[in-house]
Amino acid sequence: MDAEEGRENERVNLADDPSSGEMVQIDLHLLPREILLDILSRLPITSLIHFKTTSHAGYDLIADPRLPPMFRNRLSNSNPCLILFNYNILATPPCQLYFVDSEDCSGRVTKIDPPHHSEVNNLVDSCNGLLCLSLIGGSSESHSLLIYNPFVGEAVRVPPANRFPYQSEVFGFGFHPRTGEFKVVRIVWYLDVYEVDDASMVQVFTVGTTEWRKKGASPSQLRDEPAEALVEGSLHWVTDVGMGGAGVIFGIISFELADEVFEEIPHPPCQRFESRHYTLSVLNGCLSAATLVDDLHFDIWVMMQYRVKETWVKQFSFDPNFPGGRPSCLTIFSTVICALKNGEILLQNEDKDSSLVSYDPVENRFKTLQISGLPNSFQAPPFLPSLVSAKATMNLQLSTLY
Repeated sequence: MDAEEGRENERVNLADDPSSGEMVQIDLHLLPREILLDILSRLPITSLIHFKTTSHAGYDLIADPRLPPMFRNRLSNSNPCLILFNYNILATPPCQLYFVDSEDCSGRVTKIDPPHHSEVNNLVDSCNGLLCLSLIGGSSESHSLLIYNPFVGEAVRVPPANRFPYQSEVFGFGFHPRTGEFKVVRIVWYLDVYEVDDASMVQVFTVGTTEWRKKGASPSQLRDEPAEALVEGSLHWVTDVGMGGAGVIFGIISFELADEVFEEIPHPPCQRFESRHYTLSVLNGCLSAATLVDDLHFDIWVMMQYRVKETWVKQFSFDPNFPGGRPSCLTIFSTVICALKNGEILLQNEDKDSSLVSYDPVENRFKTLQISGLPNSFQAPPFLPSLVSAKATMNLQLSTLY
């Protein structure tokens, strides 16, 4: 029997969860390849990676180019997972990635070793199974970004961008379905020594190209955080509009990734958005905005039709009249992460330590999730796992240029 025939006659064990002990045995040589791919596309990402690393046949099957799109389509109606990023300068290594399946938030986290972990200092964002990580080495010239798939394990570096002696910057990372391109957006504010004033510059990097492109100046000052929501191919940030009777008035600005233009997005029609805490997220594919005012009112608004001001709907509101008072798990540092398949809303509370909280709108009840191995503090963007490698994405984009 030759090596190829031996791989085809493997008998393998597949499980919905490799740690569960509930195994399903499959004789690979008894099933057509199309059926095997269909079976694999229905398994969790952790089972697929386990299968790939422990079986010759698994490695060959998961390398089949037909599997990644099948797997992605199966995920469209499923819960997003979570990637937790923890940075502790006193730890070795200082950064760590964790994976949590949001369908089993009562379970435990899985550690993932990031590449170049000694250089990683921040998680910019996640999109379509890829992470954008910020790297800082020993000098400002070595500052760069990394595009990384934590399950496939491959990463590509983004070339360093222009840097200035005194600067602040915000990033965004996203994908536009019409162009099929991943792009990184960098907005930098710096001290212009000739004008003795703050100047700004917008740069765009298309994954698969070799250099950043300048796109002029930023139309407004953005909050010093990465883009908070990717909706219909546009990244969104919170921006300061001005002052009102209750304090700073916030607005929403978007950057459309296909045409690479900024646009002001109408904000929810309420005075509460003059508050100090105002965050954006995506709920069921729609742009969402949440705010906490006077440590009392926590509202979640959803724009049912994108860019149409009249379609903002206040879906949830928690105030002192909430049964038993406003839940203690909601603080001025609470942010909305995503909607779960069971109809609950997943939130992150960042006070002294980070925690994950779910809200059940049917039972009108909050619950702090008990997850084994959760770090004390973390970033927790929603994450749809993918079998597409960062290098494959890079090569695909390069092939369209030449």
